[in-house]
Amino acid sequence: MKFQKKILMAFLLFILLPIFILGFVSFHVTSSTLKNKVGDETLQTLNAIDLNLSMVISEVNTLSNYITSSREVQDFIKHNDEQSLLDFYNHGQAIAGLLYGHSKLDDLVLYSATGQVYSFRRTVTPSFGQFQESEFYNGMVEAEGRPVWLSTVESDKFVKSENPLFSQGRVIKDINTLRDIGYLILDVKLDRFDEVFKGLQQQDSQEMIINHKGEIVYSINHQLIGETIELPTAMTLSHSGTFIDDWDKEKSLLSFIPVTFNEYETSNFFLISIKPWSFITNETKVIRQVTIFLVLLVTVFAVCFKQLFLNKIIHFITEFQINMKQVEKGQLTTRMKALSVLELNHLAKGFNRMVEEISTLLSRIKNEQERKRKAEFKVLQNQINPHFLYNTLESINSMAVLHGSRDISKMTINLGKLLRISINTADKVMVSDEVRHVISYMEIQKVRYNERFTFEIEIDKQLEHYFILKLILQPLVENILIHAFDRNKEDGFIKIRGGVTNREGFFFIEDNGVGISNDVLATFNEFNRGSETSSQKIGCGVMNVQERLKLYYGERYGMMICSAENMQTTIKLTFPLSEGEQDDI
Repeated sequence: MKFQKKILMAFLLFILLPIFILGFVSFHVTSSTLKNKVGDETLQTLNAIDLNLSMVISEVNTLSNYITSSREVQDFIKHNDEQSLLDFYNHGQAIAGLLYGHSKLDDLVLYSATGQVYSFRRTVTPSFGQFQESEFYNGMVEAEGRPVWLSTVESDKFVKSENPLFSQGRVIKDINTLRDIGYLILDVKLDRFDEVFKGLQQQDSQEMIINHKGEIVYSINHQLIGETIELPTAMTLSHSGTFIDDWDKEKSLLSFIPVTFNEYETSNFFLISIKPWSFITNETKVIRQVTIFLVLLVTVFAVCFKQLFLNKIIHFITEFQINMKQVEKGQLTTRMKALSVLELNHLAKGFNRMVEEISTLLSRIKNEQERKRKAEFKVLQNQINPHFLYNTLESINSMAVLHGSRDISKMTINLGKLLRISINTADKVMVSDEVRHVISYMEIQKVRYNERFTFEIEIDKQLEHYFILKLILQPLVENILIHAFDRNKEDGFIKIRGGVTNREGFFFIEDNGVGISNDVLATFNEFNRGSETSSQKIGCGVMNVQERLKLYYGERYGMMICSAENMQTTIKLTFPLSEGEQDDI
């Protein structure tokens, strides 16, 4: 498949297809998020209604606590004499005020344990016998003084009423003996519940209270009270939630929370909110239309992007590929044309610079190989047949011992040690061997210079076991003896220090000679920068050491010289630490 077709397929699969998938997913995620948001808001509303219902229930509980514990009610139920009846009547005016004013109560009924009945409003009140036969009575006896609530569908079984009521009943106990002396029933108007629900009712939704059998015990539409609905299996009395189901043959979002009227009992009612699904989808229609519009708009922009920009990139890549093949064949004169797109033009210039740098790098490598060959040739020139040299030196040493010439014998022994490293064909030696080599060299030179200089060696034991290029220190010491010390100087001093820092090895070679002039230092710096300079000013050995270090270890390693005329000279030499098998010397 051609590159252009690959780009077209990639454009369709990785740009247009993801755009359509993104639009589809965005719509469904947004719809789901909206559904969850509406459900959460509805649950919050139901919780607020539940809180207000709890306040209403608490309000009625407080009133019933007040009535059952009042002295007048206690005396009236226990004695029913003239004085208690008078006190109860006077006190009843205050109760009536609460009944008709603050608490929205419909009626208050009192039963004494002896069978007497008293009602504030009700004209037809069940007798004490009928009351004892009801489930309401049994519930109050089991509650032992705690409030017991009857819902609208249950209170109608106890007493017939034109309007549905919520009723609370509780046993009246003697505050001194705690025996049952009577029974209190409070009927709560639905107006009190209407106030709670109307204040928090959501738009296009209806909230109601149903029991576990599916009977509607309260709705703002009072005509629905008493009707039975089929409860979905998703509704349980242990938790709240939202789900989608049919309500009156219409798809709706149902949200519910469990509520209870009787304190200290498990929940036995649901507070439910029903919102038509069409109300929610009205908002998603706008989201769907906006999503379709955005998908089409992005598609148009994507196509324009392909035609105006992507095609130029395809043309650039094709041309770039052709030029790369030419470079692979060795045609380093290949160059790319300038382009109108700024970014592509930068890439074209970068390609041209890369080809130029490759050409320059190849030329530099050839030069470095030539320099390396010359350096190796210089080393080869200094090599001599080891067997001939060792035999000759052994003969000289034997003759010197026979004639008592200790200096000649000492020089011969040190020369043999020195040549063991010089003649060895390996590139690297251990640092300890390189130090031993330079010591042998300086011992020979001390005899030659008639002890006119001394030397000191300080090498870190850790450094001695690493490897370094051979013949690194001796040329530098030789340069000091030739150029740094005046022939009349009697107190020449050379110090060599070595150590390890930051995983690198180093040597400091110090002398107290005549120093190095600025011209010679400038020549050395030019040589470090790659200029072709004469080695006569600073010494062939120094140049050779610097060149071999950089060729073998890289440009970051080598020598640094600190000196001035008539002052001490210090040479710092750095190299990477390496370990390996020691070469035979």
